[in-house]
Amino acid sequence: MFNLTDRDWAHFYFEEYDLEAQLIAIRAFLASSREAEAGQATEIKALAERAEKARSEHVVGMWTDALHASVYHDAARSAAAVGMLAPFVENLFTGIFRGISKMGVDTLGPVPDSPRSARTKALFWDPHHYLGDGEIKGDLVRGIVQLADASGLRPHLPQDLEPVLQALLGYRNQILHNGLEWPLERREKFANQVARWPKGWFEKAESNRKPWVWYMSDAFIQRVLRFIDEVLDAAGQHIRLHYVPEEAASEDDIEALAPSSA
Repeated sequence: MFNLTDRDWAHFYFEEYDLEAQLIAIRAFLASSREAEAGQATEIKALAERAEKARSEHVVGMWTDALHASVYHDAARSAAAVGMLAPFVENLFTGIFRGISKMGVDTLGPVPDSPRSARTKALFWDPHHYLGDGEIKGDLVRGIVQLADASGLRPHLPQDLEPVLQALLGYRNQILHNGLEWPLERREKFANQVARWPKGWFEKAESNRKPWVWYMSDAFIQRVLRFIDEVLDAAGQHIRLHYVPEEAASEDDIEALAPSSA
C-alpha cells in the first residue's frame, strides 16, 4: 500500500485543480495583510502619541483622519480575505461532491445517458441546490449539509460545519452585494446573526453606538484555514474508506480511482 495521508487521498476527488498551490497563495496573502495591518496600527498609535504631546488641533486632525481611514482599510483587507476563502471553500465542496458522483455507479432510469438522467444526477450532486418539501431551492449551506449526509461524508467533517459555512458565506454575500459599508438595517441584521456564532468570529467598528463596518476577525480567518485542512482530511478519509481496496496492488490501481473527465 502506498503511504498516502488522508489529505493525499482527498486530491483524487479533483481533476486538474492544484489545491495546495492555491492555499499557499492564500496563506501568503493573508500573512502579508496581517503585517500591513500591524504596521498601520503602529503608525496610528505613534500619531496618537504625537497628538497628545503636541496638543495641536492640526495633529489631532491628522490622527482622527488616519483612524477614520483605517476603518475602511481594515474592511478592505477583510473583504479581500473573504473574497479568497469563501470561493475556495465553495469550490472545495463542489469538487468533492462532483468527485463522489463520478466514483459512484448509481444511474437514474433505464437509459442513464439520456439528457434527463444526466441532468438529474448532475443536479443531485450540485451542493448549490437543496431538495426539500417537494421543491428545489438555491441554498449552498443546506445543500452541502444535505449532500454530506447523503454521501456518508458528514461523520468525517468538522462538528462546526454549519456555523462556519453560514458565517463565511453569509459575510461573503454581504460584502459582494453591499461593499465595505452596508445599509444600516443590514449591519444590524448581521449583528443578530453574529450573536448566534462563536464569540470572537467577527469584529465591528461602531458609529453612534451602532454597527458601522463589520470585519472577519483574525481568529475566524484562522478557523477557516483549519476548517479547510479538516475538510480535506475528511474527504481523504471518505475516499479511502469507500473506494480504495484494502490492498492497492499498484500505482495504476490508485490512479484508476481518479474521477474521469467525462
